[in-house]
Amino acid sequence: MITALYASLLAILLFILSIRVIGLRGNPAFALIAQGKGDDELLQRAVRAHGNFTEYVPTMLILLYFLESSGVAGAKLHALAGAFFLGRVMHGICMGFMRSNMPLRVGGTALTLLPLATAAVALLMQVFQQ
Repeated sequence: MITALYASLLAILLFILSIRVIGLRGNPAFALIAQGKGDDELLQRAVRAHGNFTEYVPTMLILLYFLESSGVAGAKLHALAGAFFLGRVMHGICMGFMRSNMPLRVGGTALTLLPLATAAVALLMQVFQQ
């Protein structure tokens, strides 16, 4: 159920990033979250935040699922998934809602890529131990 927890949290974040893009594109129903309608730079950043999210999240969830299914300790899974989730939140805020905040972007990128690589290596090690 650890993978399910983080899949749910990440889906909520995807919803927020999606609504942000819809609002910035001018949909009046989502004007509250837009706060910058008509601003091409903000729209492009929000689109990339959404796209970047959808590029990384599926792979991480697949890795988590296989690690969880193979019996990896819950604390390790929470550490990987929690760091990844925090990274996605940081990156999403920076790219989707701000013009620039390099520490959030760099930190978000690191907390996305390091857990992803760690999960991939951990799963490979399990495969080769079989």
